[in-house]
Amino acid sequence: MTPPLIEVQSLCVGYRVPGTGLLGRPRILPIVHDVSFRLEPGRTLGIVGESGCGKSTLGRALLRLNEPTAGQVLWMGEDMAAMPAETLRRRRAEFQIIFQDPVAALDPRMTLGRIVSRPLATFEPGLKRAELRRRAVEALALVGLSADFADRYPHELSGGQAQRVGIARAIIGRPKLIVCDEPVSALDVSIQAQVVNLLMDLQERLGLALIFISHNLSIVRHISHDVMVMCLGRVMETAPRDAFYAAPRHPYSQALMQAVPEPDPRREKGRLGQALQGELPSVANPPAGCVFASRCPRAEAVCHSARPPLRGDGTRSVACHFA
Repeated sequence: MTPPLIEVQSLCVGYRVPGTGLLGRPRILPIVHDVSFRLEPGRTLGIVGESGCGKSTLGRALLRLNEPTAGQVLWMGEDMAAMPAETLRRRRAEFQIIFQDPVAALDPRMTLGRIVSRPLATFEPGLKRAELRRRAVEALALVGLSADFADRYPHELSGGQAQRVGIARAIIGRPKLIVCDEPVSALDVSIQAQVVNLLMDLQERLGLALIFISHNLSIVRHISHDVMVMCLGRVMETAPRDAFYAAPRHPYSQALMQAVPEPDPRREKGRLGQALQGELPSVANPPAGCVFASRCPRAEAVCHSARPPLRGDGTRSVACHFA
């Protein structure tokens, strides 16, 4: 078995929130609960779920942009929480992130060449200006942008071009892992396909591992090798891509699949009313049992009172009493 590039063990993440009342003490609001997975080099894990289910919080915690409250993240076998600050700073070249809003992620006062080359000031501080520009132009070429883009500013770009610049900035340090935090959700459908295909091409050329966060199951199906479904900060199901899309086992996964538009109007008409209903429970007041029980058509009394463990055979796992 290939050694994992990143291994996550029982990870929990929360945010500090103010207490209630004049004397209320700040407390930790749990967002992500007991998440475990491993990812090998050159593979893509797709993380899917509704907005507010903790996908982005998890992605940021993997890179220590958010600090976990429990559990471990092992980077090439080394506990990231135990890394000294200087070691973590040097190793950040190995794991990068692409943000959801491509334009907001770019400094409007800087040329694209400076934006793309800026990580090298941290990772390789001895480089001279001419080398920084050469490396920036090289990274821009890898994402399909010509050398003259190095002298442009963010306001001159379309959304798709801005996201390509964000990808160039992420790959300039030759990382081993990139966390893609809904990188195409703000783009037109045709541009989404171009960016996803670009990421797949870069993965093959550079040997990247990707964590692709999205609520679009069609895109996740195209780019991922494995799929992890999250609901209210908990893992509902994990499976290889083909097995998941052939037969999702958790009722929540099945409901998400029903929400994917069907190109055939006759088949789409027959699915009306089958998609996911109701609202996500409150993070501040989660249910005692399964977090999907209040919206699950198959829920029974035990679903409301006892939280189902994530059980499986090593390749596929489901957190459901009746899966």
